[in-house]
Amino acid sequence: MMIYHSISDLLRLAKENQLPLWAVIMKADAKERQVSEEESFRQMRQMYQAMKQADADYNKDLKSASGLAGGDGEKLHKYNAAGKNLAGDYIGLVMEKAVKMGESNACMKRIVAAPTAGACGVIPAVFLAYEEYCHIFEDRMVEAMYITAGIGAVIAENASIAGASGGCQAEIGSASAMAAAGLAYLQGGDHETVVNAMAFALKNMLGLTCDPVCGLVEVPCIKRNSAGAVNAVASAQMALAGVKSAIGPDEVIDTMRRIGNAMPGCLKETSEGGLAVTQAAEQIRLKLENQ
Repeated sequence: MMIYHSISDLLRLAKENQLPLWAVIMKADAKERQVSEEESFRQMRQMYQAMKQADADYNKDLKSASGLAGGDGEKLHKYNAAGKNLAGDYIGLVMEKAVKMGESNACMKRIVAAPTAGACGVIPAVFLAYEEYCHIFEDRMVEAMYITAGIGAVIAENASIAGASGGCQAEIGSASAMAAAGLAYLQGGDHETVVNAMAFALKNMLGLTCDPVCGLVEVPCIKRNSAGAVNAVASAQMALAGVKSAIGPDEVIDTMRRIGNAMPGCLKETSEGGLAVTQAAEQIRLKLENQ
């Protein structure tokens, strides 16, 4: 039975059955939902294609109801097109796509919650930019989607993917870990490399607060998607270079759970602390109330 509850379980199942990680996760999904493996793969492809469509449907002229979000993705696009982004073509594209997806979410466009709506820009940014940059077959991208799904499922079971219970480390942090694992796979990393990439990405996001201004998933959420996406790329590169995490992936996930539990409620989506109580945030609140 392809049942897993931890990263260690995934590694063990892959080794025992001589399967790639993505196939273990696909088989588990098919078994749990009682569909064929072909149907599972088809549905995962649809999920990836929905990410593509959401990216293609970005509208630079749209503004969110609050007026706080919209148009920044286009600014990044122009900056990248001018060749000014010191980070280079791929990272520049990742940054751009992450902000665009976050803005689309704020503007009520159709997105894929991966793993949440607030973190919807991280995985698409890393994956769509990689496919566009490296011109690889879509089947390979779908396989990477399974990697992200499996990692996300383990995090959700053993910690959290909700800002209200774990802070933004549970949202952007989880998405970044999922994307890092998928990217490491896409670049040819073995199983250990994939989970090391995941561990690095999540470690880098530990303690990240969820402090949305005026309770809206806009400030600072949208820009954090870009930061989480870039973190995923950096984490995957370290793992692919052979760098290993001193703390194992399951212990990193457990640590995120403990930090989330210790985090005060004012830093878990209540907008009662952090950036949400700055003078600038108060001015935004007053402006919105007067509109």
